[in-house]
Amino acid sequence: MTNPASLHSERRQLIWKRVHQELIKHAKPDSRSHYDFLTFTPDFRESSYAIARLAQLPCYESATTILVTPDNSLEQLRLRALKDGKKVLVGTYRLRRGFVMLSPQRISEHHLEMASLLDGMERPGIGRLLTLAQMKDEGIHVDLCVIGGLAFNTQGVTVWEGHGLFEVQWALLHDMKVVAGQTPVVAVAHQCQVVDESDYGLERIRAEKPGEVQCDFVVTPEKTIEVQGAVKPTTGVKFDTLDPQALDNIPPLQELKGIRTMEQIMKEGGFGADKNEGEKTPTAEEQLGVSMVEKIMKGFKV
Repeated sequence: MTNPASLHSERRQLIWKRVHQELIKHAKPDSRSHYDFLTFTPDFRESSYAIARLAQLPCYESATTILVTPDNSLEQLRLRALKDGKKVLVGTYRLRRGFVMLSPQRISEHHLEMASLLDGMERPGIGRLLTLAQMKDEGIHVDLCVIGGLAFNTQGVTVWEGHGLFEVQWALLHDMKVVAGQTPVVAVAHQCQVVDESDYGLERIRAEKPGEVQCDFVVTPEKTIEVQGAVKPTTGVKFDTLDPQALDNIPPLQELKGIRTMEQIMKEGGFGADKNEGEKTPTAEEQLGVSMVEKIMKGFKV
């Protein structure tokens, strides 16, 4: 009997293979990764038209703070948003250095273009690295998420994500109440990256994977697709099902693990101590949580 999950994966792979054949004709090469779409999400010809369409959406116009994934295709959006006076939150590559906040009020006008570049936003005087705890303490709230990607369907489901780790970013920020379940999500893509499965004789791919985020809009240079009833996760990170390698390689996940451990310790009134027995030595798991918080906070000092 064929595994449904295997068939689901095969459909995604088939679609991506066909999209790749077209995307290579329209994509702009990366200065270091050339056309290796497994390491970056490319910008594409006429992406400025897609950005202009996005900027007309009411959810963009009303947004104060926007989460923008670190994709080449969104470089012009980051610059446009900063010029429009909006704060831009960007996850670093593979989230290895967490998140960077770009505040146009703190960046001189002649440095805005530098701030929009992945290689420029972390330079002194440009962006500010933020921990999850700092976001919570400062009351940061994301009003809109904009993502790049390699392939989407017409229902706003990411068929092939690339390296952006948006679902991880959503789970982290939802856990810290930086994004809410109703926060709009917009995908920006070339028209060849947006597919209707029926054109390939395939069953529609739905947002059914754990933690999968369905987009409210898909914007291309030619049109804006609005999705009704987009599905978004209502829970944060589930560490019991998390790939151990992800925890090892993504500092914000380590920070969240530490925060949760500390919250549990505080809830229990000390390191699991019995009020009649006095304070006890922390357990190995509790000490791991404390160490994670200390390590993350030390690494993010500004």
